[in-house]
Amino acid sequence: MRIPACLSIVVLFATLPASALNWNQSDPVSQWRSSLSAAPAAPVAVAARPPAGEGGVAGQFDSFVFSLEWTPAFCEGKPGLPECSSGASGRFDAKNLALHGLWPNVDADSSHSYGYCGVAASVRELDRAATWCRMPAPGVSGGVMSRLSPLMPGTASCLQNHEWYKHGSCSGLSPDEYFTRASDLVEFVARTNFGRFLTAHAGETVTADDALAAFEKDFGAGSRGKVALLCTKAGSVSLLLDVRMNLGKTPRPASELGKMLLPIAGKGNCPASFKLDSF
Repeated sequence: MRIPACLSIVVLFATLPASALNWNQSDPVSQWRSSLSAAPAAPVAVAARPPAGEGGVAGQFDSFVFSLEWTPAFCEGKPGLPECSSGASGRFDAKNLALHGLWPNVDADSSHSYGYCGVAASVRELDRAATWCRMPAPGVSGGVMSRLSPLMPGTASCLQNHEWYKHGSCSGLSPDEYFTRASDLVEFVARTNFGRFLTAHAGETVTADDALAAFEKDFGAGSRGKVALLCTKAGSVSLLLDVRMNLGKTPRPASELGKMLLPIAGKGNCPASFKLDSF
């Protein structure tokens, strides 16, 4: 049985370790999906938040955060979620990075408080209560949704609604354009040396250096400074959970991902070696 949303959020803050890497301070739902054990990041100046009860203004951002998740690690301890149910072993996300989100980002805003552009207060409240499936459908076409679903397994929990209203609404794109762009990027990453390295070693322990070396094969020497590897713990084992990149604001084809990559603040929290979990 699904835990009531309000209780889920209370449990979240009661169970997150004090040292959790706080990427989404203002967004408990995303914090729940990406709770990570790490030392606190150095304090940074945070962009001003919109006034209470108001959303942001679309287009007023500096870059995108492209966040990919390794779903088997996310599903550790969460077997009750629809996307973590039995039968997942044959899915795309069993051995490939899946879409977590594509977030318009304001420089120095480590909590990603920019969001909800033009979104009614009633919808924001539904989102913040994690009642995603009660939110109005954002109007994604059937074809785009069919393509998105295997690339973003969280659609089984209506994650697309959260991602659109919190983040996509600020992108200046339509829902179809936004999710098509995100899907293009996910599929492109799966075809890179980096993506193929992760797929080939699913279920195994790998070194961070080998993973980053594969990334540099695609995007050039030194490009490891443009990707963050984020891990979580299952007992004493470190598991890759998220991969994040900063992308330029100007749209380019997914095949030009290397030209969009920007330096990323923080290199993640993965140790020298970690496991690529499997279902």
